[in-house]
Formats: sequence, structure tokens, C-alpha cells
Amino acid sequence: MKKKVGIAAGILAVLILVSVGVFVYLNMSINKVLAKGRIMDGVECDGIDLSGMTKDEAEKVIEQYIKKLNQDKMTFYVDDEKAEASIDEFGAGPNAKKTAEEAYNIGRTGSIFTRYSEVKKTYHQVFLYRSFDKALFKKKIKKLTKDFVSEPKNATVKREDGKFVVTKEKTGYVLDVDETFSNFKQALDREETECELAVVKKKPKFTTKDVEKIKDVMGTYTTEYGTSAAGRKANVAAGTKKINGTVIYPGETFSVYKKVSPFTKKNGYELAGSYENGQTVQTYGGGICQVSTTLYNAVIRAELTIKERHPHSMTVAYVPRSADAAIAGTSKDLKIKNDFDFPIYIEGKANGSSVTFTVYGVDEDPNRTVEFVSETTSVKASSEKTVKDPTLKEGERVLEQAGHTGYTAKLWKIVKVNGKQTKKEVFNTSTYMATPSTYRVGTKQEDEDDDDDGTTSGTRRSTSGGRRWTTRRKKTTTEGNRTTAGDEGNTTENKTTQATESDPPEEVPDDSNDNGGNTDSGDGEAEE
Repeated sequence: MKKKVGIAAGILAVLILVSVGVFVYLNMSINKVLAKGRIMDGVECDGIDLSGMTKDEAEKVIEQYIKKLNQDKMTFYVDDEKAEASIDEFGAGPNAKKTAEEAYNIGRTGSIFTRYSEVKKTYHQVFLYRSFDKALFKKKIKKLTKDFVSEPKNATVKREDGKFVVTKEKTGYVLDVDETFSNFKQALDREETECELAVVKKKPKFTTKDVEKIKDVMGTYTTEYGTSAAGRKANVAAGTKKINGTVIYPGETFSVYKKVSPFTKKNGYELAGSYENGQTVQTYGGGICQVSTTLYNAVIRAELTIKERHPHSMTVAYVPRSADAAIAGTSKDLKIKNDFDFPIYIEGKANGSSVTFTVYGVDEDPNRTVEFVSETTSVKASSEKTVKDPTLKEGERVLEQAGHTGYTAKLWKIVKVNGKQTKKEVFNTSTYMATPSTYRVGTKQEDEDDDDDGTTSGTRRSTSGGRRWTTRRKKTTTEGNRTTAGDEGNTTENKTTQATESDPPEEVPDDSNDNGGNTDSGDGEAEE
């Protein structure tokens, strides 16, 4: 028994000696390869030979290498859309310290057998580590892809040289930033120069097929402004140009005010006449109401839905009563809704003499026509007020501000099929206020105007700043017109009833705009 124990102890002792010898051998082999404080031979990082470098030396080399590498472009793509920028713009920087640390630790970490195995290899590839700024990546990728990573765009149409030119619809994309960020890091790891954008696709609601339906004239209307002042003509042209080419898709509501505002010189408008507190004043955009009114008459003939419409505070001359539509900032707007199942296109033309709007879409029933008839339901005569003026000869009268007759009116809609009336209904009602004519009446005595030589001057001037019209008064009998306005034009019948108003002055200011008590502040919020 003692003999067996001795044998076992001898074997154990031999094994220990062998193990110690192996350990010493392995350790000597490792130390022989590893220079003190330096990376072993055969270690590379992305093609950079780090052999024999200290950690600090390797870190500097790797940092410079990654910075240079990050000047390369990365292309982001989805479908046929592409955009590119340098890698460093996306917040991808070098993590040279971690990379150098990993290179240095080859042969220095792990079990002695692992270390020996590593030093026996003649080649080691170290992973190139980077740092990432996700917030910067998110900001940059959104800016880079904003032109095509956006909401879908419906097909649209433009009328050129009497023909419709269609622009194809565009798919929309919703960007998944987190997934795209992951794709970006993986592309860098694989040393690729392209990265796919992670998106959710959104189809446009209306396609080329929908807008190609726009072919027929649904309604058109023209008003005249050839006698207007230059500023007003410029405003009519500017407003018409802004509306021309508008496409209203099914279910959409179009705001004229939003389209044509702000009423500033910078936005193409000039000073011209507008209504304010019963008077005519000069504001930027004066005349824009003739644009909205002309459009209103075109769209009601196309039988689009009117969501909002307001009459002027006082009557205008270019359309029958109750056929006008005033624009007054956010308080008075013309809003039009397309309740059809096809898009409609609005064409506007202003040639310095007349303005015309035409609505195109689908004429679903060529045998159906609509007409609109204006009916004046009441008349309120203009009154008169006087202001004493000591600069005028006693008894002399000068018109300061022409007054307006007040009216109430309604607009009838008449539907005909094959020329036969099938429906007649009140389409809207309107009230126009009466305003007094203001006269300056002289109070200057005759002897106050004698010259030094005893003669009397025959020339008298007013310093009041008012309009210098010497007026004659006469009795007139008016009723407000009864007007039939179809697509072919307007025909007017005049009937008379008892009413009194002063003659208009020799120079009639343009009063197509309605300020309704507000002046144009220049920011587009005042009534026009």
C-alpha cells in the first residue's frame, strides 16, 4: 500500500514540474514576442501597421487616419432619390483610444494559453472603433433629405398656351431616424459608401389620372377696370396673378385672403382706393376686392360650394348688387370648397382693361345651366351733412366727400335643363349702408376778401384739403337694378321708385375695396 502511495506522489511531482516548465516556457515565449510597452508585430487596423508602437503612438495614428477617412462621402438613398455628404458631418468621429487599447492588449490579456496562441500568430486585425453623435446625425439627415423625405405630393396641372400640362404625383416618405442611424453605422463597419434610408412610404391622394379629368369650362366671369387709376390696375393684376393656376382638390377649401395677402408693397401691391367708415381712403391693395368678386361670380357658375362670402359695406359699380365678395383681412374672406369628386383648376387673366376668371373641371351635365339675377329689395337715400369753412365765401359749397345710397338686395339662382327652368332659389342676401355726402359751406363775409385797392378778388381757395368739386344738386329716382348675369354676360333693367341722392363728383374715386371701419396697417390684416 505504501509503495502505491509513493508512486502516485512521484507522478504528481513530475506533473507539477512539467506544468511549471510548460508555464515558464509559454511565458518566456510570450515575453520574447512582446516588447515592453509596445504593440506586438503583425497587428494591423484597417490596413494600418501598428507593430512596435506604444498605445499613445497608435492612438495618434488611428485618430489621424479616421479623420481623413471621414472626409469621404456617404450616399443616402431611397428608390431613385439620393443625397450625399461627408461622413464627419453626421457626427461619426474616431474612437482611437479604444482601438489602440485593443491593439496593445493582443497577447497581454486572457489565459496564458490564449496569450501564447495570439503571439504565435503572425497577423492580427484590430476593429476600427468610432464614436457617434446621434443628435447631430438626426439633425443632419433630416436637412439632407428634406427635398424628398416629405409628405406626398399630389399630381398637379398648369395651363400653358391654352393646354393643360400635368406634373406627375410624388410618393411621400416618413423617415425612421433610429433605423437609418443603425444602417449608417453598419455601412461604416462594412466600409461601404452607400446607406439605405429607412422610410415608411406614403402614397399621394390624387394622381395623374385624377388631374387629367380637368378639361371642361365649368364657369367664367369678367369685370371691367380699364378706367381705374394706375395703382388699382397694378393691384388687380397682382391679385389675379397670385390666384391664377390654383388647383382645388376634392374636399379642399380655398381661402382667397390667404392666397393674395399680405397687402404690402413688398408683395406687389400699390396704394389705391378702399372703403373705410363710409369713406374712400388710399391703402395698399386697393382693388383686390374686384379680383375676389370676379372669382366669386365664376365659381358660383361652376357651382362650387361657398363656405364664406361677405358683401361690401357700400355698393360697388363693377357687378350687380349682392354679386360682390369683399376681402377684409381675417374678418371678411372668400372661401371656396370643392365638393366634386374631381380637382378643379382656376385660371385668372388681367389685361389692364378687364379681369376674367375661368373654372375648369368636368361638365357632368352639358344640358344643365345656371343663371344669377340680382334683385334690389330696399333703398335708403343718402343724407347730407355740412361743415363750416371760413376760407370759403359765405354761401359757397364744396363737396368734401360723396355720399352713398344704401340698399338691401338678394341674388337669385336659376337652374335650367335644356333651356327650361327647373329651380329658382335665393342664393344670398346683402345689405349696403347709406353714407352722407359731406359739404364744406363758406362763412367768410364779402368784405373780408377785399383787396387793398377796394376791389374784390374773384378767386377763392379752400385750405381744407378736401376735394374741390363745386356741385349741383338734383332730384333723382332710382331703384337699384334688376340684373340677369349668365355665362354670356350681364343684362340690366332699370326701374324707378322714389329716392334722393346727390350727383357723384366729377372725379369718382375707385371704391371697390371694403375697409368696413379698418385701415390697412400694411401687414395684410386690414380690410381691403
